[in-house]
Amino acid sequence: MPGLINKNYIYPRADEVDYFYGQGFRLFRVPFRWERLQPGLDSALSPGDIAALRKLVDHILARDAIVVLDLHNYAARSVDGQSLRMGAPGLAAPQLADVWVQLLAGLPRDERLWIGLMNEPNGIAAPEWWEIAQESVKLLRARGIRNRILVPGTSWTGAHSWIRSGNAAQAAKFVDPINNYAFEVHQYLDSDSAGIKPDCSLGAAGRLDAVIAWAQQRRVKLFLGEMAAGETPKCAIEYFAMLKSAEDSGVFIGWAAWGGGAWWGAGYPFRLTPLGWPRSRAKTPHLATLRAFMQSR
Repeated sequence: MPGLINKNYIYPRADEVDYFYGQGFRLFRVPFRWERLQPGLDSALSPGDIAALRKLVDHILARDAIVVLDLHNYAARSVDGQSLRMGAPGLAAPQLADVWVQLLAGLPRDERLWIGLMNEPNGIAAPEWWEIAQESVKLLRARGIRNRILVPGTSWTGAHSWIRSGNAAQAAKFVDPINNYAFEVHQYLDSDSAGIKPDCSLGAAGRLDAVIAWAQQRRVKLFLGEMAAGETPKCAIEYFAMLKSAEDSGVFIGWAAWGGGAWWGAGYPFRLTPLGWPRSRAKTPHLATLRAFMQSR
């Protein structure tokens, strides 16, 4: 970290976007690392990374699809070789807002470009995280940023734990000055919702029920920013049921499945990009499941 672009890490290619667009997807969530985009806090962005993201964003928007830029840092980052959690001195809302302001200054002004404020905050108490999130959004709006903002909770922003983690209580106090936001939740279907094991627990589809009821009561919108399941018969049942409950609830503005990208190993159970890409275009089991669901709707 930060590594070299196209050696230690890559950004999606245009033909990958085209492939998934052809499969029916109209939203693309693009993760990037803070340390790579902005090597020093409150400093200029990396020209190579901003150029790669600009090229990708332009291509997705040209397809008339939504692009979610996902700051994939778990509410932490490396500073001068030391890993720091947000809330540490010098790593708070002003720094988070700064990287977003600089990034968006180099991108088109477009309502289809959404901000994934921070991926899966964890290791930080709910009140502390939500104070940072609230201040960050106010700073962004004060700087003229009008894009839709996806605001996560702490505890990996799990849908299943949204109430007991304290996220629900804190989110109830959240205010966006221009009211263009949604709360981002993630949900996997394995035994502990960690998204590591390929098997699924019986009844796991119900893990969205509590957050759906909360959102309906509060009249707020949600975004299902990560989800995946293995290829077992049980997973197919639970995955279909979870997606159906999300889409039928009226509170979700969209969903993104994990995970695309040609560098996932052959044995990774949630892989979406075909093995042998770009020579092969054969659907992975995960992609086949999602396609079957979309066709069923």
